[in-house]
Amino acid sequence: MSKAKSTGVGASRPARRSFAEEQVVDIALQLLDEGGIGALSIRAVAGKLGVNPNAVYTYVASRADLERAVIERVLSTVSLEPLRDLGVEWTDGVIRFALGLRGELLAHPAVAILMMSGPMDGQAASDVGEAMFGCLARGGLPAAKQAHGVYAVIVQVLGSIALNVAETDGKPPLAPESERVAQRREGLALLDADRWPRTAAQVDAMAAWNSEDQFVWGLRALLAGIAGV
Repeated sequence: MSKAKSTGVGASRPARRSFAEEQVVDIALQLLDEGGIGALSIRAVAGKLGVNPNAVYTYVASRADLERAVIERVLSTVSLEPLRDLGVEWTDGVIRFALGLRGELLAHPAVAILMMSGPMDGQAASDVGEAMFGCLARGGLPAAKQAHGVYAVIVQVLGSIALNVAETDGKPPLAPESERVAQRREGLALLDADRWPRTAAQVDAMAAWNSEDQFVWGLRALLAGIAGV
């Protein structure tokens, strides 16, 4: 985009920078990663781009629209093929998809918080829902109960992510899983075994509540229950 013409002798408008919607979302995601949800605003995105906030409103009408765009970006990076692949057993398909989503959300913890505080109603979110419906139908879940099943799976995934992020500063990259498990183990070691003997006997298993193995265990148990409904 060319510079604006001079408005008078010795006076000129600053050059206008050219940018695209994709860059707006890139910057928004960067702000979320660096400072959490409190760092995201139209003004902050404009500042990073070096433009007036009104220029950003060309692409997004509000902060809520900006949040939706970021959620869409992250969801669109998660492969839906495990849900759609007829050669993959349906519970394995759900788990593979969920692990992909878990990985993306742990890479962008603030986006997980946005998903829990606002609607997921964009195209990518709808694509996820459609693929999940198809996978549960392939697993034999009656049509009348598929929506309940899809919701249960999404709640399981987001809830697990929320508990993981709550034990960190929420800024990527999060500490490796092994370190986070060890930190939980240290805290649980302080439990009064006389007062809470059953809990104290389970500290090793409880320390791994934020692990991938626990995530898969919980999801398999949920899917087994769904299948038996």
